[in-house]
Amino acid sequence: MPATLVAPHAPTTVLVEELSAADRVVALYASDMPSRYRLQGPADPNVLGWIAQGATRLGREETWRRASYLLGHRKLSMRAMTTPEIDRRHKERFPSTRRLDLMESMAATSLLWVRPVPATRNHPAVIDGPCPKCDGAGKLWAIWVIDADADWTEEGYGPCWVCQPEGGAA
Repeated sequence: MPATLVAPHAPTTVLVEELSAADRVVALYASDMPSRYRLQGPADPNVLGWIAQGATRLGREETWRRASYLLGHRKLSMRAMTTPEIDRRHKERFPSTRRLDLMESMAATSLLWVRPVPATRNHPAVIDGPCPKCDGAGKLWAIWVIDADADWTEEGYGPCWVCQPEGGAA
């Protein structure tokens, strides 16, 4: 019986216009872009090349996954709700805060040069671990305002505003 040849698969090229701002941050972080790089003119092709390089290096799915976790960490940190475990995992993905800050700035600037296409995937903010607000249950007990003008409220479980997407149910 002949041996099966396994050919290495060439990485799929990722187009910069297919990436959201968070995707571009993750891609730049994974690229060979120097941590002390300064823009070279009003539309720096080097930055766009590094975005493509990083996204190709990680692959689409991993880039999207890390972007969702980045958005989740940002959402929690803006509310001072991160836990030591969530911070530890974020630090594993992005060890250098200084590099991450630079990559966020460069990614935001790149949006001016190459706008995302309308079909660009919007990421939910995903929390890497149990939600600090609902402890991973996905729902909270609260008094929910149904109609403020009529002073109509109801009490019960509703989706957690931290870990559930807008309008999502547990």
